[in-house]
Amino acid sequence: MAVTLYTSRVILNALGADNYGLYNLVGGIVSMLAFLNGTLATATSRFLTFDIGIGDFKRLKQTFSTSFFSHFALGCIVVVLMETVGLWFVLNKAIIPAERLEATLWVFHISVATVLITFTQVPYTSLIMAHEQMKAFAYISLLEAVLKLAIAYLIVVSPIDQLVFYAILMFITQFSIAMIYRYYCYRRWDESHVTKDFNISTLKEMMRFSGWNIISHCAETLRSQGLVMLFGMFFQPVVVAAQAVATQLSYGITQFTNNFRTAINPQIIKLYAARQYDESRKLTLESSIYVFELFLLIGIPVLLLTEPIMKLWLKEVPEYAVAFSQCIIVSAMMGTYSSAFYTPLTAAGKLKRNSVAAFFVCGGQFILAYILLKCNLSVMWVQYSYITVSFLFAFIIKPYLLVKDLGYRVPEFINCFGRSFFILVLSSVLPFIVAQHVNKESFLGFIVVVVISVVNVLIVAWVFLSKEVKVNLLMLVKSKLAALNK
Repeated sequence: MAVTLYTSRVILNALGADNYGLYNLVGGIVSMLAFLNGTLATATSRFLTFDIGIGDFKRLKQTFSTSFFSHFALGCIVVVLMETVGLWFVLNKAIIPAERLEATLWVFHISVATVLITFTQVPYTSLIMAHEQMKAFAYISLLEAVLKLAIAYLIVVSPIDQLVFYAILMFITQFSIAMIYRYYCYRRWDESHVTKDFNISTLKEMMRFSGWNIISHCAETLRSQGLVMLFGMFFQPVVVAAQAVATQLSYGITQFTNNFRTAINPQIIKLYAARQYDESRKLTLESSIYVFELFLLIGIPVLLLTEPIMKLWLKEVPEYAVAFSQCIIVSAMMGTYSSAFYTPLTAAGKLKRNSVAAFFVCGGQFILAYILLKCNLSVMWVQYSYITVSFLFAFIIKPYLLVKDLGYRVPEFINCFGRSFFILVLSSVLPFIVAQHVNKESFLGFIVVVVISVVNVLIVAWVFLSKEVKVNLLMLVKSKLAALNK
């Protein structure tokens, strides 16, 4: 997280706000079609984890090979679409300074090549997560972060156009990381050896699963990357840069919590596969609160100190970057529940209602955002509408679907959200009061707000833990200390 945020600062300073905005505009256009990768990735992760959960390793091998060829074929289709429809949008709709068009086109083509690498990478990362080898995932992710940090410094001495050089180095990094993932899986698990064992029935199951999931991912992509496209149509690249910076800051926080969820999700799916439905439901609801608390641990101080953090992080803070960041963080805070409640729906393969809801809500929100910008209203109204959508999915739509389709009970959600509400209030009141009475621009004031926020969240989180969890945590700490003393 720290390397990611620092790298963003160095890259923004090296490229400049306009070039950084152009790179993220191109990335947004590419992601609009690459969302198909996410739909099939969800199916791949679910089926690999499910096969391990039921202990069917023959089927597991078939699933892996089938998913690899499926991802490769889909990647080729997306590349064709990128180089036709996507290229047309870049040339005809995006606001790109004439003198930067050639460099932007180079970046676009390189980004398309990178997409094909990421498509074929999914089965390998999904297999690592399904086997719950989080240590390998962590080490490779750290290596990727270090490589991106190296890129940030290399573009300063670029022998060619900095924007193009940055895109080339990112492609090399993605390719290298992909090869490392492949090598690790190949040495560790036999099922990762791709064979001609392409199973049509497995593909049909994955496609049926992905059918509704495509609609959901399409809607979510329209909601996130569509915003970047709208900003690219109505504003100069500097506004796109502000959105990109805000997204990076939010990503740094959500990456912290998502890694915890990455470790939880396979357990939820395996419990469901083993027909231990009560245990799966309990883990879903309890872990959603833990993830929410983890988010508050970083989210509260960042919300209170967004402006000084931006000034410390970036030499030149793009206009709207502070306001955008605060809105995206609030949206991501609620999104922790939306993500948590999506996992049991995935385990059960019941995605139809969720996809229909996502299609209408996110599609309608995108149209509303376009109308707001077309009417020359403040860009902040678009951000407010995104917070509203996050609220709907986290606290109304997803809980309703779990009650309707999976037998969750309303009192369970009342208890879950009630605990979360009290945790939020008790965790934020004292830090908010302190932040209003200290000079947040000074080093001492900054540290005081951070320390009080973090300590306060930890204390409140501990108070709301169940007695059983407290006992288990204390026993774990004692065992670790005893091991150290030996």
